[in-house]
Amino acid sequence: MSTPTLAVWKFASCDGCQLTLLDCEDELLTLASQVRIATFLEASSAIVDGPYDVSLVEGSITTAADERRIKEIREQSRTLVTIGACATAGGIQALRNFADVDEFASVVYAKPEYIDTLATSTPAAAHVEVDYQLQGCPIDRRRRAGCRRASPSSAAGLGRDDSCEAGRDSAPHRDPDAGASCVDC
Repeated sequence: MSTPTLAVWKFASCDGCQLTLLDCEDELLTLASQVRIATFLEASSAIVDGPYDVSLVEGSITTAADERRIKEIREQSRTLVTIGACATAGGIQALRNFADVDEFASVVYAKPEYIDTLATSTPAAAHVEVDYQLQGCPIDRRRRAGCRRASPSSAAGLGRDDSCEAGRDSAPHRDPDAGASCVDC
């Protein structure tokens, strides 16, 4: 059996979630001995081509290039996990979704014609299938049960996935109906 590969990707965000991962220090060293960290530009300039067993995605999708890149990452990733408020709900950048982005650009930038952006800032799940979400801003490294299986409602930022009936205070367990580990309870 080969060593699993992990990739960490950045889109529009402040890097806080990746910094939180780096802050895991001892846990990250243990993880690094069990997986091959293929791509994690916050930690290393090394880039290993996919496919990847697990991809962690930080940040929202704000440009056409981001749309293309998240689709490429999804194609190369067996499991895709979004981390943080930007990746799971669009982040602070999503405030622009309630205004005219062209008007913002004309006020903020001296040459707004150079700005190539989408009209909205959206979570990765608006563009690709997401397997799990780890919410927070930034993610909380101490949360034992912070990752949840993505469902159509949770991926859209509409609330938690209530399909598991084991209860919020139970330990992470296998959800046979979903075919995935439930760690949201």
